[in-house]
Amino acid sequence: MTETTGAARWTGYRPGALLVDKTADRLGVSHAFDGEKYTLAGIGTTERWTAPARAIRLATDEERRALGLGPRSVD
Repeated sequence: MTETTGAARWTGYRPGALLVDKTADRLGVSHAFDGEKYTLAGIGTTERWTAPARAIRLATDEERRALGLGPRSVD
C-alpha cells in the first residue's frame, strides 16, 4: 500500500462553523466532533444536540444571509 504525501486527513468541520443538521432540518453552530457525531448549539438558544456526521452539511450563503451573516470564507 502506498501512502500519498501531502494529502490532508479529514478531521471534521471546525468549532464555530454554521452547520445544517439534515435529519432535524435545523441550523446549529458546531462545538465538538468526536469522529462520528457533532455536538451543535442552537442559534439564539442554549439548546444543544448531537447529530451524526453523515447528516451534517455547511450552511449555504443564503442560509447565512437569512441570519444576517456574510458569505462563507476560507482562512
